Amino acid sequence: MKHITVIIGFFLAIAVSQPAEARKRGTTNQEIALVEDLPDTAEYQIDGSYVDVGYMYESTSLFTVPLWAEAATDIFVLYSETEDGYSYLPLNEAELSKLTAALGSDPTEGYSFSRWKHMWGIYPAGLLILFGLYSTLFGKKDDEEEA
Repeated sequence: MKHITVIIGFFLAIAVSQPAEARKRGTTNQEIALVEDLPDTAEYQIDGSYVDVGYMYESTSLFTVPLWAEAATDIFVLYSETEDGYSYLPLNEAELSKLTAALGSDPTEGYSFSRWKHMWGIYPAGLLILFGLYSTLFGKKDDEEEA
């Protein structure tokens, strides 16, 4: 009787279970770095939101702490922040030329992507690793303390 209860419980658990989802702890996302803050005028407004010029890059994080960033694509965009992230429009050469003519200067001139300011999370992680190595290599052993 005990085995029948276990078997029925097993099949009941399978019947009501839901598919498992993998939990992502380390993720890679596309992010946008501000290149130039455009004036908040009707000329630079799309669907009720003011846009700015940005540069798209990929950011890798662990538990929402950014560990690595790289300029995976060489794309400048017009973007605005939304409640779901970003709404953006990639700029090709012709659109970038029109924007340069409207502004009177090239907003992307002199911009170079600096990954170091987007990787602040690598410093605490590196310190934790160094501390762990130090305590493993130079920490006191329990055997030495007893002697």
